[in-house]
Amino acid sequence: MQELHFLPAHRLAALIRAREVSARELLDAHLAQVARHNARLNALITLDEERARERALQADEATARGESWGPLHGVPITIKDSFMTAGVRTTSSYKRLRHHIPSHDATVVARLKAAGGILLGKSNLPTLTLDLQTSGHLFGRASNPWDLSRTPGGSTGGGAAAVAAGMSPFEVGSDLGGSIRVPSHYCGVFGFKPTEHRVPISGHIPPLPGRPRGVRYEGAAGPLARSVEDLRLGLKLLAGPDDEDFDVPPLPVRDVPPREPRHYRIAWTDDFGGLPVTRETRAAMEKLARTLEGLGCRVERAAPKGINYDELWEVWGRVLGAEIGSEMPFLFRFAISVRFNAMRGEATLNRGVIRGMQIEMPEYIEALAIRDRFTGQVESFLSDWDAWLCPVSVGQAFTHRPSGEWIEVDEQRVPYMAGTAGFTSVFNLTGHPVVVLPLTQLVDSPLPLGIQVVGRRWLDEELLALSESLAHVTGSFRKPPGF
Repeated sequence: MQELHFLPAHRLAALIRAREVSARELLDAHLAQVARHNARLNALITLDEERARERALQADEATARGESWGPLHGVPITIKDSFMTAGVRTTSSYKRLRHHIPSHDATVVARLKAAGGILLGKSNLPTLTLDLQTSGHLFGRASNPWDLSRTPGGSTGGGAAAVAAGMSPFEVGSDLGGSIRVPSHYCGVFGFKPTEHRVPISGHIPPLPGRPRGVRYEGAAGPLARSVEDLRLGLKLLAGPDDEDFDVPPLPVRDVPPREPRHYRIAWTDDFGGLPVTRETRAAMEKLARTLEGLGCRVERAAPKGINYDELWEVWGRVLGAEIGSEMPFLFRFAISVRFNAMRGEATLNRGVIRGMQIEMPEYIEALAIRDRFTGQVESFLSDWDAWLCPVSVGQAFTHRPSGEWIEVDEQRVPYMAGTAGFTSVFNLTGHPVVVLPLTQLVDSPLPLGIQVVGRRWLDEELLALSESLAHVTGSFRKPPGF
């Protein structure tokens, strides 16, 4: 049998149901991996070991009685430290919250626990989730298990590193500009950003406790795991309205089976308004397109007509800046503006965030109207395709550096925000669902490389079914060397 701590969550749950392994054995295997590797990675920053052991014992007792708590019965899980966890420290890496212990769980946490998941701990993140690297004020820098000199990405960087390194089989993160997808790509795991408002984000920080929620658009919560099957399970467990986030509609999660690749129509591009990608990224996408075409897919290099990406990125930043700025204390808002203003190079994403921090209501409404136009353009384009394949970022994981420094793309340098969030922020603005698949069968490289698979809004189930089919071509999870 493959090492327990590198199996996908749904396989682990099946082993427990079949009584081939106990919840306590499973927890011990993951805790041993944490003890071996977390000091180097700094991926998990709070462990809830005592309660996890008690819960695993209870899970085994329930199994002995023939009872099941749900699809994740006895499976350890980790949660990004921006989601509230009852009785367990939740800080969002913000110094004023260093001793914050919530009295209740965020909705996504409560739902995973109700499905039988056992909270192992909380994962590292940048302060208040606001970076595409993971280096927060409270817990410092997380590293990539594929190369400790490189970032795991952000803001769900600790969670992606933990899943890749065998310390957690299932993580829940949040995504406002690529914070699930970029770490999944950099660390070689599977990630899923659902359609905007498909999964409640109740109990997320920001906003700071006691402050009203300002982020109404662009954000999403979703799973990081080691298989598409786990992403599908994640949607089933996490989606649907709660009693707090009333933007979430009561859509049932449908069972959509995957089809053979030859039945799909696939569009792809590596060009978002001239934003460069590495030669390796371009070669991988071309190879994937040829492979799918050889399997009988209808494959075409295509993109929505008439999209001005500079305008799109700037509007993403305006909406983000206006909404998240409304949640923040003045001094923190000022510090964010200073940091974005100091970033190297001219990047419309930076300017948009700075402008958004300062705009009045009429300009915010205008930004939302432009957002609607872009959403319609992408949705209209996708009506002719089952999925749209795009890069996740300009290249693979880069070496640790101060936030805002240039990103190298072969012989070029691109601004930090464009180099990290240029390809992902597009779908935060439009709200489309996106799966990240690691290209383990198509890329022979010492670092992971993934792709974004984009689907139509509200058709998350179809996107996940297609992604499960594509994963037979792109490859399964591969553990980092030395782990």
